Amino acid sequence: MYRQILKNSDYRKLLFADVINRFGDSVDAVAFTWLTYQFSHSASLSALTLAANRLPTVIFQPLFSPITDRLPKKPVQAVCDFIRAALVGIFLLLFLTDSLQAWMFLAFTFLMNTVESFRIPAGVGMLPRLVGKEDYKEASSFIRSAGMGAELIGTGLAGLIVALSMGAAFAVDLLTFVLSGLLILGIRLQETAAPKAERKGYFAELKGGFQYLGKNHIFLLLVVGAVLGNSINSIFASLQAPYISEVFRGGSETLSLLGVCETAGLLSAFYFYPKISERISSRNQFLLSFGTSCASYLLLLLIPWLGWFRYPAAGLLMFGWGLLGGTAASLFSVKLVQVVEPDYLGRAASVFNAAGACVTPLMSAAIAGLVAFLPIQAALLMGAAAAAVVFAVMARLKLCRALNEGEKGSAEADNEA
Repeated sequence: MYRQILKNSDYRKLLFADVINRFGDSVDAVAFTWLTYQFSHSASLSALTLAANRLPTVIFQPLFSPITDRLPKKPVQAVCDFIRAALVGIFLLLFLTDSLQAWMFLAFTFLMNTVESFRIPAGVGMLPRLVGKEDYKEASSFIRSAGMGAELIGTGLAGLIVALSMGAAFAVDLLTFVLSGLLILGIRLQETAAPKAERKGYFAELKGGFQYLGKNHIFLLLVVGAVLGNSINSIFASLQAPYISEVFRGGSETLSLLGVCETAGLLSAFYFYPKISERISSRNQFLLSFGTSCASYLLLLLIPWLGWFRYPAAGLLMFGWGLLGGTAASLFSVKLVQVVEPDYLGRAASVFNAAGACVTPLMSAAIAGLVAFLPIQAALLMGAAAAAVVFAVMARLKLCRALNEGEKGSAEADNEA
């Protein structure tokens, strides 16, 4: 399925760079989270560090994207990798010399993710240039599945690496950034920055990008779909631990089981997405993401009554939820490249990521307040009802049919649905 795309040596370099990056990030995430709490013994600092991790995506990605859209993508990514390596090196030096202070945890995670917010729009714009739009679906699916596999391996090994040496964990992260930057530099991609005569001022570029995206109705549909989908799924994400303990009557091993099954579903979706997209039209993939959420919330209420069979049933449910969630994520990624012009792709991805990222903490806060007055089961029923309403509205929306443009047999698939 991926044999042809893997013959592209430059794509392989980008793939290995992403895999190495994801592995290092997963090791760093465990090490940094553990060190933050061990250093301060403060849950508040841990929460603030998470906020500092998410803020750059919401605030800076849309602001940086007009700059990265008009710059050569390869050097932007490589330089960002080397800057992140330098930041990890400074943090490692402070750790080894016992010079760390509480504010430094916030500062370093904020700076690291600010640099990443500059890098991500460049990465989004680079892949279509390497493989072309016709191979983007396969290229994107494989790089996603390989990256998630590396992240799983990194997360699994991180505990062992941290137990052996906390410094070694950060050294691994530093090395992965350096290797990633070198691989990116090795890619043969002829790029030039936009001529100065054709450049507009920064604010003109920013305004022009938002005006263009505001007129792109399919792009707006994808953004709305992502925001609504993340909002609905945030209900269970926020209540997963209390649900398992109070409703499911399970322990920490159940939390691990459900996480593994959902991740397995995501991996399967990313790997097999080219085949999935041949059999299910884009519109139906879009609708299924909401239909699945509705059914899943109802099943979450029924599964605790199944006795010992509730464990395999819950695992199967989370695998299916992950499978459809991964399919929706792949659909959004592919459609962004198909419906947005290359000059605006970085800005489109930034707006999309920022919109999706900001809704999760807002919904988590709302759910935290809600369950103070209502039982967990009521919140799950609200999730099912919200998903059903969105599914019904989207199914009648004519714009959703435009997702199928250019697909063979899409009309027949919709008629059958």
